[in-house]
Amino acid sequence: MILINVHCDVDPAKRDAFKDYLKNLVEKSRQDQGNLFYTYLIDGLDENKFMIVENWADQAAIDAHNQTAHLQDFLQNARSYLTKDFVIRIAEVAE
Repeated sequence: MILINVHCDVDPAKRDAFKDYLKNLVEKSRQDQGNLFYTYLIDGLDENKFMIVENWADQAAIDAHNQTAHLQDFLQNARSYLTKDFVIRIAEVAE
């Protein structure tokens, strides 16, 4: 299993719009083949810090997800909501 965490620092003025944007991404990504878990979390101490949490069966599932229209849209447009570039952390976990 492969875990991906995407850390996002969101412009406070765009927070609600970003939340709606993420809901759409989560709904579509959960339908992608090989997806085991997909959600977003909001930091308990800073409501403008979001984390997207993804669990994938294997690299092939991630590669397919990376080609979807919904992820390509996110990669092209998400930065307009952020105060700095997002940070992606990836880990492979033995089951």
